[in-house]
Amino acid sequence: MSDWLALSDMDLPEGDTRPLERGLFICEIALPLGEGTVVLEWHDGAQRSFSVFADPQAGIVVLHRAGQMVRRHVLQGPLPFGQGPGRITYGWNRFTGAWTLGFGRIGRGEECSSAGIGPIALSPHELAGLCRRDGAALRHRSLLWFGVTQGARPPERAPWLGLRTPVDTARGPVAAGALRPGELVRTADNGLQPVLRVRRMRLPGRGSFAPVVLRAPYLGQGSDVLLSADQLVVLNGAEVEYLFGAEEVLLSAGALANGTIGRLDGRQAAIDCVALDLGLPELLLVDGLKLLSHSALAEAPLPVLQAYEAQQLVSAVARRSLFGAA
Repeated sequence: MSDWLALSDMDLPEGDTRPLERGLFICEIALPLGEGTVVLEWHDGAQRSFSVFADPQAGIVVLHRAGQMVRRHVLQGPLPFGQGPGRITYGWNRFTGAWTLGFGRIGRGEECSSAGIGPIALSPHELAGLCRRDGAALRHRSLLWFGVTQGARPPERAPWLGLRTPVDTARGPVAAGALRPGELVRTADNGLQPVLRVRRMRLPGRGSFAPVVLRAPYLGQGSDVLLSADQLVVLNGAEVEYLFGAEEVLLSAGALANGTIGRLDGRQAAIDCVALDLGLPELLLVDGLKLLSHSALAEAPLPVLQAYEAQQLVSAVARRSLFGAA
């Protein structure tokens, strides 16, 4: 997730007009769109501009100007501009002289694309202008977030904790953003364990990357907790034992975003967060919750529910008339 060169509202230095050798511009939009929508547009005088245009019938156009050079990249319509979030990608590679333009509705397994040669590469100066918060770039209300990475594909989502998430430590609750390597944190199974690595990230905070707020006190926590939708959370109780024959299971926080236990939080286009690595997967104690630490080197200590299993469990838990610690 450290591949991001730029994200919506990120403060970046201006002035460097040297072209990036390769990159991938990504934006997510809320569908449906009206006819002839200018999704994003930035101008720096008459010499530099970058804009993204979308229309259900005409398709998608990326228009890029740098001095005397102008390029118009087109993905011909009609396109499946139905309901739900959609993603537009525009990639360039100066080594091969190629560009690609793609569109798809997220989670639908569909993708339309076009390709060609002769792109103009974006520069750090242009990225800074696009990301500025002062209105330098025109953003349509349907634009959820945008960013630029050097990878060939959009970075995958990842589990993380909000900076203010209170993690139990040897010295009491400490905000996740204040933890440092070597800090002793409390775990459910193995007592105090040292944090080996604190990975600080700035990631998209809307669309398919939107985090989840787990609301107090539905799962036993004392305050609302902000997590990645991919963060694994422990649930236990009668519903777990009845459905899965286990005392505890793990499921993604996103499965708990039913509007009551948790809700999606898309207030920020980009969000600062942390991932805590304890070497092996451990169950962190977080304000009455148990959360899996961020290690991919070993198997999780509890069964991890598939999406359909998690949905079944959350529906059963939500039917309680009174929520208690799960």
